[in-house]
Amino acid sequence: MYSAAVLDRVRNPRRVGEWPAGQTDVGTGEAGTLDDGTTVRIQVRVSAGRIVEARFKVFGCSASIASAALVAEWLEGATLDEGRRLTPGRVVDALSLPAERAHVARVAVDAARKALDDVTEKAERRP
Repeated sequence: MYSAAVLDRVRNPRRVGEWPAGQTDVGTGEAGTLDDGTTVRIQVRVSAGRIVEARFKVFGCSASIASAALVAEWLEGATLDEGRRLTPGRVVDALSLPAERAHVARVAVDAARKALDDVTEKAERRP
């Protein structure tokens, strides 16, 4: 039912985890709800305007895990603007997600955008 790209990210998860709260170079974004069956947290660590590391945590199905993992993978090395241009459709296409699972790509991308907004707001507040 799932593509090799999904199965690889579920069986061999990379970029799983989180950083402690309070780091000014880390942005955190969360999207989804337990009632909907999927929650995603994505964190990005930024240096000199580039995302140097990304991490994720997810509660959901295999497609949710793979979507969050792929988004974290794509974020690493990207500028903030490049990260904001990620789309759910691109995630769906890359993972060959079935139509009934496509919404989880949106949840992962929403979490990423919130993480980018968070780290940007933190940077603007720094003296």
